[in-house]
Amino acid sequence: MKTILVSNRKGGVGKSTTAINLAANIGQNGHTVLLIDLDTQSHLQFGLGFKKRFKKGVHNVLQDGNLQGIIQKTSFSNLFFIPADINYDTSKLTCGIDTLKKILKNIQKAYDFDFCIIDTPPTSDNILNNAMYASNYVIVPMQTEYLGYVGALQFLKLFYGTASKLNAKFTFLGVVPTLFSKSIKEHNEIIDKLKEKLGKNRVLTPIRKDFKLSQSFSEGKPISYFDKRCRGSKDYEQLAKTVLKRTL
Repeated sequence: MKTILVSNRKGGVGKSTTAINLAANIGQNGHTVLLIDLDTQSHLQFGLGFKKRFKKGVHNVLQDGNLQGIIQKTSFSNLFFIPADINYDTSKLTCGIDTLKKILKNIQKAYDFDFCIIDTPPTSDNILNNAMYASNYVIVPMQTEYLGYVGALQFLKLFYGTASKLNAKFTFLGVVPTLFSKSIKEHNEIIDKLKEKLGKNRVLTPIRKDFKLSQSFSEGKPISYFDKRCRGSKDYEQLAKTVLKRTL
């Protein structure tokens, strides 16, 4: 199972949107995918169409290790889901940094997933440390603006510094510029700066601004199931193709 972490310390950059739509597209390409929500705001469950509040989520599993009934089947092809525990007090989480990695190994023995995609909260804490330690690949969504650019570079520096201390081993796949508009000069300049700073291969498919992305989220569907012909759907389809090419 290849584990991909979707992370950024800044909120509102499209982490959850990227996690859901990347997972859905990979599933539509015939690979089984487990999507995990580590953010206690629990946005992913609503973006997947789940209305009920789950009795147990991943945070309690990190604490007690009990996987009973934790994996949910979604309405979308090859896509499975582990929800977050809404309003869980993460300051009480005392697990070691290898706990999530051990849990994923146990899940893989039982289910044999091809991919696991993890959405993290916009924080730097034990939750993120667990996610880093468990991941093979990392993607960083960032809003296509100057402060988004600065924030992404700051996060990557912090991220790699923490990872080296944890002895976490992963491949940085790249940044995903979101809310991109080709007609805005600043957006194109940000893309150029990213390519110069990180390398062309580390700047993944820019996700164009498309109101249908937020609309599909509120309707509880990945964009490829909501409107396959819109800009957002085409962009995430291309992102998934790139990710599959680099991880398979």
